[in-house]
Amino acid sequence: MSDLGKKIWVFPDAFLPLRGEPYKTTNSGDQYGHESLCIVNNANISANLKIDFLYENDEPIENFQTKIGAKRSLHLRLDQIEINGKKLPREKPYSIILKSDINVVAQLSRLDTTSNYNSFMTSLGWGANV
Repeated sequence: MSDLGKKIWVFPDAFLPLRGEPYKTTNSGDQYGHESLCIVNNANISANLKIDFLYENDEPIENFQTKIGAKRSLHLRLDQIEINGKKLPREKPYSIILKSDINVVAQLSRLDTTSNYNSFMTSLGWGANV
């Protein structure tokens, strides 16, 4: 196991922007506005992740599950996931709670391409081992 990171990460300020215009074109296609949870697993075993999305006035979208392999990095595009057949809504503030069965390091990043002046934001969350 790795001593790096925490088992719980909280990101209070999340906001999936509109798709916007392409920021640039890469080998994997056009890059539009999105958020990503960027996760590092430095352990010698896989990490099992559970992610909940909490809203101000709507019911939470809970129990998205994924895995990150040992000694790997994961950039989870939040505009591309589905939970119980639902995608996360755009332009609606929310918070994220990430839980892992082992220590991981997590960061949230946002690319906003809705204006002529694209913006990129990144933030470490609050981590705990509870």
